[in-house]
Amino acid sequence: MIPEIPQRLVEHATRGWGDQGRAWLEELPALLDGCARRWGLTLGSPTEAIKGNYVGYVTLKDGTEAVLKVAVPHADFTTEKEALEIYGGRGINRLIDRDDELNAILLERLRPGKMLAHHPDRAERAEITGRILLDLHTTPPPSEHGLPHFESWMHGAFGDIRGCKDLERSQPYLDQIPRAQEMMDQLKKPGEPQILLHGDLHHWNILEDAPRGWMAIDPKGVIGASCLDVGRYVNNAVVFEDRSGRSEKREILLETLRIFSNVLRESEERMFSGTYLDKITGSGSGLADPPNEHEMQSREFLEVIVEVGEEKGWLG
Repeated sequence: MIPEIPQRLVEHATRGWGDQGRAWLEELPALLDGCARRWGLTLGSPTEAIKGNYVGYVTLKDGTEAVLKVAVPHADFTTEKEALEIYGGRGINRLIDRDDELNAILLERLRPGKMLAHHPDRAERAEITGRILLDLHTTPPPSEHGLPHFESWMHGAFGDIRGCKDLERSQPYLDQIPRAQEMMDQLKKPGEPQILLHGDLHHWNILEDAPRGWMAIDPKGVIGASCLDVGRYVNNAVVFEDRSGRSEKREILLETLRIFSNVLRESEERMFSGTYLDKITGSGSGLADPPNEHEMQSREFLEVIVEVGEEKGWLG
């Protein structure tokens, strides 16, 4: 039986992908049926965290529980599949199989699957994330791969920033473009290892697994300096504490940089660099979309990041 498609998925797919998303939603029941026949699956319910792609629980022929993900065709999913194959289950849930024609993957199901977002201690959340990054970063990229470099993400964000005609929204980011490029140049100098990065590790992409502990899910798959993988978590930490004022944002920033520095054994300045470049890249890309309820808070956090960077001498 084909599960009912959640309204949340309909809204995200149409808002994010327009006509392509609507066409894919019409095709989705047939795609799910194709996956069931391809792998001999019993289809269960969609996950609660479903957004722009279909993600649902399934059971294999031998009774093994798994997760089925079927995506709207886009480049990010291609890199996710490639990254999962490269990781091979180190620090992340395992890829069981993939079908590129169906644009679907079968994934190991983590149990109990509690999100790190529900862990009550802020400092421990950051420490857990740092330990996962240590595992993930031991996986070198192969000599040949199709993964983008973080710098290409950043340049895409630069285009969105420059293309935004609302200067109130774009000016704070426009002001930072020269600094961001200079910092990226430093992180690509000879001798700086360019490693495989998760690219989207945050509170909702870390799940608890009874036999293996806390594990990552949903990698973007990107190449860059190791410090670039901390930024998504640090920037989401402030969104997670969505009632925090300016002083609280500063406290969260400094505390999280310190914890990551201790766990990853890299300087706080490097942790700052990853956070700063992720903020410019992630929030800058958002300027291509209409404003949302988090934009003002995000812009205020950019001001806090810049203020701290200037005080510490980490920004020229």
